[in-house]
Amino acid sequence: MRGYIKPCWNMEEFYNLPYKPAPFYSDDQIEEYVSSGHDKTNMIIYKYHEPSPMPSCIKENIFPHFSYLKNITSAINLFKPAKYLPYHSDSYFRYKEVFNIKKDSIVRAVVMLEDWQPGQIILIDNKSYSGWKSGEYWCWKNDTKHSFYNMSIFDRYSLQITGTILE
Repeated sequence: MRGYIKPCWNMEEFYNLPYKPAPFYSDDQIEEYVSSGHDKTNMIIYKYHEPSPMPSCIKENIFPHFSYLKNITSAINLFKPAKYLPYHSDSYFRYKEVFNIKKDSIVRAVVMLEDWQPGQIILIDNKSYSGWKSGEYWCWKNDTKHSFYNMSIFDRYSLQITGTILE
């Protein structure tokens, strides 16, 4: 699913957050990529996530667009130039633990916080996306495979939303 949220955020609130490196954790997939010639040090994303305080626009203006979800959490993702996460499925390990839920009801969304720059790509299932405008987002369920690439010369910021489908 693809959608759009009219940007209501000030990027200055996002630029200087204390992001922490979050390397790609799937050992099997890392080994497959490294043995094919990929550099493990490039498979990294920088994150800032709850329970750390988030910019107020997230809960006030963005969460309402996902009213079909409960147990909503957010994280802000920063991809530095030349960094990427290879094609993978998320485990949602911590999320499942916190909310005591099964993986099959989880939905993940990624909201682009800035306009696309040449070299930035998202791959979801078997489709690649580029050329987005700030506020565009994509959602997928459970173990849908996806990847992110920043082969541009600019940082790429996005908001990651995780929730479970309301029953």
